[in-house]
Amino acid sequence: MTMFYTARHAAPRAHRSAAQRTGAGVLAATALGLGASTMTATSAAAQGGPEAPAPATSQTASTGGAQSAGNSVAPSGSTSFSDHVRVGDTGSVVKQIQDKVGVSADGVFGSLTEQAVKSWQAKNGLSADGIVGPETGSALGLTGGGSSSTGGAQSADGGTAETAQASASAPASDSSIVNTARSLTGTPYVYGGTTTAGFDCSGFVQYVYDKAGKDIPRTTQQQQAAATPVSNPQPGDIVFFGNPAYHNGIYAGDGKIIDAGNSESPVQERDIWTDDVTYGRF
Repeated sequence: MTMFYTARHAAPRAHRSAAQRTGAGVLAATALGLGASTMTATSAAAQGGPEAPAPATSQTASTGGAQSAGNSVAPSGSTSFSDHVRVGDTGSVVKQIQDKVGVSADGVFGSLTEQAVKSWQAKNGLSADGIVGPETGSALGLTGGGSSSTGGAQSADGGTAETAQASASAPASDSSIVNTARSLTGTPYVYGGTTTAGFDCSGFVQYVYDKAGKDIPRTTQQQQAAATPVSNPQPGDIVFFGNPAYHNGIYAGDGKIIDAGNSESPVQERDIWTDDVTYGRF
């Protein structure tokens, strides 16, 4: 699947190095009676870096751990979690998260894992956004970086996100997915439909994958965002039309798709009629 990434670029500014600026700031802070750590965090934020953590309270080195971004203290000898793991990510760190929040540890961060993370966050007084960032990761006892879909982020097993996704890209699909999809040929199209009484396009895809034991999101765009992109589609992968996607279906091989098209066409197998497609795998 072809992926499109956008990145912000900024022209370099002719200023002193970060070390020079920080050093000068610390000297000035010392003269004013401020702590060096306060000035260093402020300088990073001023240069467009991550938002500085809230000022430390009364915790000191005697607590035996390093200060974390949430004013909590990491256990002695551990490394604070430093990534953001969310729906669509894969790898061993996802398995760790799943084990901690009590869902099946298959290494794929799907909607069930997201809901379990939200529940765990709410029970532990954290923002229930379903994303395992530094605060949630540290609270879960994770260390280091995580498997991320942002291309090259460090994964828990020492690889990269790209490596983790590649390992998850054994075809989503054996013939059972295609066979299930074909068995539903003739089912009427129903807007919002998710059952054999009638399907819309993403409801059909979700139903077929559910029968294969794979939990995937509900809507076309959610499925596109959560799937692992592939450029060598195999039967059973998902075909997405447009980016963001406006339609999808099950890839049947040989340039064909099985899909729930519209109110005038029931589920059917047909040729893919455009080049404006990408492919995803769960």
